[in-house]
Amino acid sequence: MAEQPFKLVITGAFNTGKTTFVRSLSEIDVVDTDRATSTASEQRVKSTTTVAMDYGRIHIDKRVIQLFGTPGQTRFEFMRDILAKDMDGFLVLVDTTDAATVDAAANLVERFKDYASVPFAIVANKSDLSAESNYATLRQQLDLPENIQIYPCTATDRESVRNVVRQFLDAATK
Repeated sequence: MAEQPFKLVITGAFNTGKTTFVRSLSEIDVVDTDRATSTASEQRVKSTTTVAMDYGRIHIDKRVIQLFGTPGQTRFEFMRDILAKDMDGFLVLVDTTDAATVDAAANLVERFKDYASVPFAIVANKSDLSAESNYATLRQQLDLPENIQIYPCTATDRESVRNVVRQFLDAATK
């Protein structure tokens, strides 16, 4: 009998790199629900945004990993509720170049922990762009215990994303 796929939810604030993370890793064409951004402040940052989900899939060490990227905007938070159902783990992306995403990440950690008692980790995205990422400060800001991992990542780099997911799975499935 085939092993059940591992459902991994990728969440984070607006513009933290969730869609890029899924696209960089997926072995299939990503199913996405990108639509034009609707406010001037959003349009200054990027032209499209996820309104429902991104879906991708990858095989790592003979295991099927289903990737579900959530919308980052709070007006689509109902989709997070739906995507979190039956998840096996989740990753919260933080943009290391945008301190405002840390508060959103703290809220998302608490919300997702309420959905299910599953393994999770923080992904410090855009690590290649930040002069110096202080993970001790990030851990403190997010009020994370030592056993929760913070992985540096560059979502545009397939190997960087693959390494994050592989390390997370190794830790989560011990």
